[in-house]
Amino acid sequence: MEGEEENKENNEQDYEILNEDYPSCDLNYKIIIIGNSNVGKSCLSTRATKNIFLKENQLTIGLEKFSFIMKFRDKYIRLEIWDTCGQEAYRSLIRNYYKNSALAIIVYAIDE
Repeated sequence: MEGEEENKENNEQDYEILNEDYPSCDLNYKIIIIGNSNVGKSCLSTRATKNIFLKENQLTIGLEKFSFIMKFRDKYIRLEIWDTCGQEAYRSLIRNYYKNSALAIIVYAIDE
């Protein structure tokens, strides 16, 4: 039990969010968020990068890129989050941004 609490405390201190202008990074990851319109992609990416939740829905035109740097253990990591629009008219353009993505997050609504 005591060892579990010690591990939990260590894990909580493993990362730190740094200023955007940190001079260098060990790793860079591109994350793309995809899904239909009005499912919460922008809310999710804004919450992850700025720690705020948008209550009002704003339509994303094209795409929006957020980035932040974190220190995880002894590594400095830049995460780029690419928030794509969900309109059908832009789907062929957005596919070009899938390249070199380390992760794709698919967001969907279950109430549709």
